[in-house]
Amino acid sequence: MMHGRKENNLILIENGQIFSYALDDKNSWEVGRPSKDNLPDIKLHSATVSRKHGKFQNMDGVWFYLDHKGKNGTVYNHKHLSAGLNGRIKPVMLNDGDTFVFGGGEEEVINCKTIWAMFVTKSWVGEWRVVDSKGYEKLKFISGEESTTMDAPAKVFVLKRETGIAIYMGDLTYLLGDIEVIGR
Repeated sequence: MMHGRKENNLILIENGQIFSYALDDKNSWEVGRPSKDNLPDIKLHSATVSRKHGKFQNMDGVWFYLDHKGKNGTVYNHKHLSAGLNGRIKPVMLNDGDTFVFGGGEEEVINCKTIWAMFVTKSWVGEWRVVDSKGYEKLKFISGEESTTMDAPAKVFVLKRETGIAIYMGDLTYLLGDIEVIGR
């Protein structure tokens, strides 16, 4: 790791699969549904998103998301993104933990047809593990000596620790690093 450089990443979940993009590898990342004439950097395969849905852009060392008013819209931190003055694209400056739902409509709808993503300024080492958490009413996340227990957690619960991350999406929980999950 280079000193003074943030490790900016996008974690994305679509159709039960998780992907991680090291945003610092490029200055600009187009987001959209691929077609014969369109090959975006971040390929979303759901019919609920546009071919040219939006873009992640580094401007003078700061990351922004620019929404192209794509099909069914984008929800950013639980609010639908709207156009700027006179319908212009207005960049949204990103902070660690910011979330997106691509193609979910005006409200934040999270289901198998939408895509959930989170911007993070840390990179964890290892491979993602997927745990079947369908029907769990109580979750216990364990990281080293620390533990966190959740009764009836809401869909899309994120737990970040120095040594790992857990993303609970209801039927599936995604784990990276030393975090483990026990459910009942």
